[in-house]
Amino acid sequence: MKKNYKFNKIINIDELAILKNNWLDSLTSPQDGMWEFFRNSAMNWGIVCDEEMIGYASIDEENQLLQFYISPKYLSKGEVIFKEFIDKMKIETGIVGTNNLVYLSIALNFVKVLNVSTYLFRNTYEVNVEEKEEILKECQEEDIERIVNFCHYSMGAPKGWLKVYIGGLIEKKEIFSLEDGDKIIGTCEIRKSTTAPEFADIGMVVSPDYRRKGYGTYLLNKAKTIALEWEKIPICSCEKDNFGSIKAISNCGFVSMYQLLSISFK
Repeated sequence: MKKNYKFNKIINIDELAILKNNWLDSLTSPQDGMWEFFRNSAMNWGIVCDEEMIGYASIDEENQLLQFYISPKYLSKGEVIFKEFIDKMKIETGIVGTNNLVYLSIALNFVKVLNVSTYLFRNTYEVNVEEKEEILKECQEEDIERIVNFCHYSMGAPKGWLKVYIGGLIEKKEIFSLEDGDKIIGTCEIRKSTTAPEFADIGMVVSPDYRRKGYGTYLLNKAKTIALEWEKIPICSCEKDNFGSIKAISNCGFVSMYQLLSISFK
């Protein structure tokens, strides 16, 4: 007898707490911190079979599939449910990590085009990095406008989004700046994972005016050092075409074990 699957929009995220914990347990490596932020901002859909919540999916504002999870008991029907879901929601693209085996193994059956989007790195060995004369300082609430303007100038990200994101980092004491007088050279972040407490996701941004001078490597290594002082395992990520950041990450002793894949469906 054919099962009827329903997809219910989830308003109260607590409804997915057990499923999300089961998904986290299924990962072969912790999720990337930036994509953790994106997934938490996405719309969630509960997958229901005979009144039982058996899985969930997450879609961003561009209708990209960011997450798809099915309980082990129903994995044999995973392909059928996946096909019904992407057809009903008219989903054509998605992002999936190679550490996310449930989503990846199901999605591969429907992939038309697949490309590596982002490398996921993990601290692997220690290095010595030359010190800089400028002093790294923790960002304060009164710095938020300057940091937002700096990141907008350096990255091009929207100021509205940056204000929310950086405000959260400042509140949790997870962002630091390196300055030359009244000019910001760069920032570094140490984001304590909310889902894998032993890890911290680190990153850095360098002003276009100070690039190719070793500041990226310096800032990232400082973030790594702080994470280790906090007794966290440092991880980080980088888009595959950002060769400058990849060089800095490698110079700090990180190695890519997993990737985020950009996929298009048949």
